[in-house]
Amino acid sequence: MKKSIFKHVFVTLVFVISVFQAFANEKEENSLLWKISGKGLKENSYLFGTIHIICKDQFYMNDKIEKALESSKVLAMELNMADPNLMTEMQQLSVNPGFANIKGEFSAEQAAALDKLLKDSYGAGLDQLGILKPFILSSMVMVKMLPCTEQSSYEMFFTEKAKSQEKTVKGLETVAFQMGVFDQIPQKLQIDELGKMVANQEGVEEFEKLVGAYLDQDVDKLYELISDNEMFQEYGDLLLENRNESWIPKIEELVKEQATFIAVGSGHLGSETGVIALLRKAGYTVEAVK
Repeated sequence: MKKSIFKHVFVTLVFVISVFQAFANEKEENSLLWKISGKGLKENSYLFGTIHIICKDQFYMNDKIEKALESSKVLAMELNMADPNLMTEMQQLSVNPGFANIKGEFSAEQAAALDKLLKDSYGAGLDQLGILKPFILSSMVMVKMLPCTEQSSYEMFFTEKAKSQEKTVKGLETVAFQMGVFDQIPQKLQIDELGKMVANQEGVEEFEKLVGAYLDQDVDKLYELISDNEMFQEYGDLLLENRNESWIPKIEELVKEQATFIAVGSGHLGSETGVIALLRKAGYTVEAVK
């Protein structure tokens, strides 16, 4: 398997997860950056909602976000993107059990469209790449279907900033855990979603609307756009709620020790089971930074 292919996919490892994340049921202020204080904290920490991939010309950043990161001693993300072993682990976990090829699971039309896209974009078709898990292929497809040739990643941006500022970088989860989330979702459902995406361009228009809502920092609109998604409705607890709950004690430990900048997918912020509400329930003050 070509290492360059995984390099393209690396920053979108959790991309598919972000597409199915839900936003607030109750209206929150429009903001991507939130200050965490109270409960005896000696220093403020910050929570920032990312979108895991976005066209370069739509990448949103400002001084307040950068200053919040600069004032923190630790950068915490869903994954520790500074871990040199991360890509190797991803390669090992991206392949179907027994190297099974899922090429025959698509309709003839879907297989032809997917094969062409992969060959045109990555130099290898389904005969070679069909051994990859469906959500990895979905990430690869979506990246190439976006209406731009250059994409940016908030996670990579923050990682590079943290390195230059000699900050500690930590992950709230491991690659194995995130891969395991999709291993619990029926492969057939994932293949059906991928087939529809590549044959009918499904998902691209929806993602563009999500990006628009993200840039508007409109969490209510984002919720409207994705709350009807079939995969989220059935597996939202795996994709979102259970993960949020598991993060809170980890976040508490981090912010008690030192100022921390926490960057996670924006879908984890809102709703009564989101990180903001759970931190408030735990006794912290969480305020929007305008």
